[in-house]
Amino acid sequence: MTLVQALSIRGNDVVAFVGGGGKSTAMFRLARETTERGGHAITTTTTKIFAAQIALAPAHIPSADATRERVAAALAAHRNVLVIGEKNPETGKADGVSLELFHDLRAWFPDACLLNEADGSRMRPFKAPARHEPVIPPETTLVIPVVGADIFGQPLDDEHVHRAELVCALSGASLGASITPEIVARTLAHPDGGRKGVPAGARVVVLINKVDGLADPKLARETAARLLREPAIAAVVLAAVRAEKPVLEVCTR
Repeated sequence: MTLVQALSIRGNDVVAFVGGGGKSTAMFRLARETTERGGHAITTTTTKIFAAQIALAPAHIPSADATRERVAAALAAHRNVLVIGEKNPETGKADGVSLELFHDLRAWFPDACLLNEADGSRMRPFKAPARHEPVIPPETTLVIPVVGADIFGQPLDDEHVHRAELVCALSGASLGASITPEIVARTLAHPDGGRKGVPAGARVVVLINKVDGLADPKLARETAARLLREPAIAAVVLAAVRAEKPVLEVCTR
């Protein structure tokens, strides 16, 4: 099973990735799978993206040059193009695109799958969003909260978690506690956590990544079972997005 199948991606879905633990890898994997199925994919970000992640795309266009004609030409040549904001040579990062340009991309290419990394996690596998994030455009039809399974058993602190104090506030856990399925599920299912900013009518599917690194997948399965107690979450995918076969299980009610 591909990620496209597991996440029930439609050819013209507008997808937002939030959380930590493999958002960029999952986004570019979905873009590649979409093109392999004969579709077109536009990847972008409404936050920031690293230079190493930009290199994952077959072509990229700065937002200042992102005209309908330029993007159309890149899609015709590669079927997949990344649109980014201005690059900062000191940090190696590129800014995200504006909501206005995002709206234009959707209007220009209504049949393309539009994939958006909507927040950052500072390379941590687990996070809670700050007040200013995520930046999820209203056109979004699917929100994918992502968490890395390597967080289980780690201490709830800033070394392992992005914004650990906010995770404590959402989950009721104490700073320094060992991270459990309950802590992860409470945070991702919370309307101010993994479900923050989800547009009305958009689907929510949680992606638990790096499950192949667990000695026993029961921690991921327990997390999925807890997440599915929240009616707004349609499904949970247990995955290893870097692996040849990225989907391990699809958990539904």
